[in-house]
Amino acid sequence: MDIVNKYFKENHKNITFLELKDSALVKIKNFTINKDLPLPIITDNLIEEIYQGNLENEINLSQIIDGIIYLLGVDSDFPNLDRYVEILNSYNPNINAYIYNVAIKKISEGDIEFGGIFLRALIYLDSKNLNVRFNYALVLEEMGRKYIESNDEKGEEFLTASTNELESIVEMDEKYSLAYYKLGFHHKYFEQYIKAKLTWNKFLTVDKDENRLQEIREEIDLIDDNVKFETGLTYLTYNEFGKALDSFLKLLPRYGDEWNVLYLLAMCYKGLSESDKAIEYLHKAIEINDEEPDLYNELGIINFLDGKIIEAIGIFNEGIEKTDHDYKLYFNRGLGYIQLGEYNLALKDVKMAYELNPKDENVVNQLKELEDLMSSI
Repeated sequence: MDIVNKYFKENHKNITFLELKDSALVKIKNFTINKDLPLPIITDNLIEEIYQGNLENEINLSQIIDGIIYLLGVDSDFPNLDRYVEILNSYNPNINAYIYNVAIKKISEGDIEFGGIFLRALIYLDSKNLNVRFNYALVLEEMGRKYIESNDEKGEEFLTASTNELESIVEMDEKYSLAYYKLGFHHKYFEQYIKAKLTWNKFLTVDKDENRLQEIREEIDLIDDNVKFETGLTYLTYNEFGKALDSFLKLLPRYGDEWNVLYLLAMCYKGLSESDKAIEYLHKAIEINDEEPDLYNELGIINFLDGKIIEAIGIFNEGIEKTDHDYKLYFNRGLGYIQLGEYNLALKDVKMAYELNPKDENVVNQLKELEDLMSSI
């Protein structure tokens, strides 16, 4: 069970179930409640008058109705829900409107959880009502926001559930503009900038409110650089070095002093076999941040692949001096020593790499090969 459903299901404790006496008879219009069906009542709304006198004379039908709605909202797997639904419909043919009004009123009063429970009940009764689902998504979003502000790990779970709800809405109705509006902000929060832009672009085609449209145009402009960055990373992941380079070069005028942008440009040039350019950008990146081990690793590897073993080892040495125990630097320096026939130094470095990261299979295999080699000499 996911965290959100588990959270709401825990509210089951707020329900008291009453059992009718054998002689008791409760009729709601044409529907008779049998004594074998326990009646749920929200505990806070109950208590003292229910247990005073004869039970059948003390039952407040509106309390039972609210209890049934509450039960639907917290536990959609509870037995006999179809019978409870029949009670609701017998009590009020417009029960859905009642539930919605109570939910919105509770939310407006600040009781987000109670309002959310009633909305969940209404989704159970009418899963295709997109306005209900949208308001429920807003409830989840607000609960997620409060948890995130208090550094509670449940926050992102609730926000993800809200995102899923919004995505379900646009799957059912691709013109439901407010869902796109909210979804864009969710994608932005989760740093999914390409999805945010695509979602907001869709919003621009279906919404009519000029204030919202202008707001989202401004939001798209704000994330433009993030979109370029994420686009470049995506291309780089799939070894589309030329396309990745195009994206990162667009960032260079504004972010030329950011070491990570320079590093990514170097990776593109490396992938395009333009070693001189890659080395140039790696040196620039090191000037900005001389404590990032990946910069030394990549610079050393380029020299290593160009056959400049001594230069590569020197770069790995510098990286080891400047950074904090990066196993790849030791491992790569060890590979350099192997090329020079310095097997004792190589074994020492590879052992250090293994101590720092015993789960890397390349390190494990290289250590075994070196130990076998040394034992045979």
